[in-house]
Amino acid sequence: MTNKMSKFECRNITKSYKNFTLQDISFMLESGYLAALIGPNGSGKTTLFRCISGTARRMQGEAVIDGISLSQNPAAYKEKIGYISENLSFFQEQSILENGQNLGIYFPEWSLEDYYFWLDKMELAPSCKVYQLSKGEAMKMQFCFALAHQPRFLFLDEPMAGFDPVFRRDFLAILKDVLEKDIGILLSTHITEDLDKLADYVLVLKNGRLIRNDTKESLEDQYRRSAREKNPDADPFKRFHIKDLLS
Repeated sequence: MTNKMSKFECRNITKSYKNFTLQDISFMLESGYLAALIGPNGSGKTTLFRCISGTARRMQGEAVIDGISLSQNPAAYKEKIGYISENLSFFQEQSILENGQNLGIYFPEWSLEDYYFWLDKMELAPSCKVYQLSKGEAMKMQFCFALAHQPRFLFLDEPMAGFDPVFRRDFLAILKDVLEKDIGILLSTHITEDLDKLADYVLVLKNGRLIRNDTKESLEDQYRRSAREKNPDADPFKRFHIKDLLS
């Protein structure tokens, strides 16, 4: 994995449906950092992931990685991302290994050795058929496949759905390893406690609009300052939780 810094840019992305509009979303993320994407149900998180992964049609705006545009060069752009969502699928009747062998050829930097490495980390048997996987195991498989093609960014839409509490803790440790490989991560989860120690940036969506976009450290400072203004005797070291942004 190269150590060269990469940059993802979301530029004024808008996507309209009959009863909902994701409106003018812009932010930037560098490789090696994790941005937490949070918001109430229906705020547009999955819609945003679909837009920046190239699975949504007829959107306005642009997604760019290192100058490579999703709209102008979708194949090259998609080589630089790994997208994990419960809506993605593989060949159900094939094994985990067969899926990797048959689909990995579409990614120039895909590595079977790395695929085996991550399958072992995720405790998945290569011979297992995809249709036999639980929801959590299917998420794990997608994660392994994504990392095997050497992405610069991972877009993780509720990746821990279906994970038991013990493995969820192990998965957070794995994400730390991924960040150390200079891969950027945009992650949404309804279990915001998982992000309190891991997130570098926090993005808050509400009703299709990006209402907060800041570093976690800055948000912590704002939170403590606001608490002291409301109550001068408030504990200046009270711990900040990302979920506080949703209250």
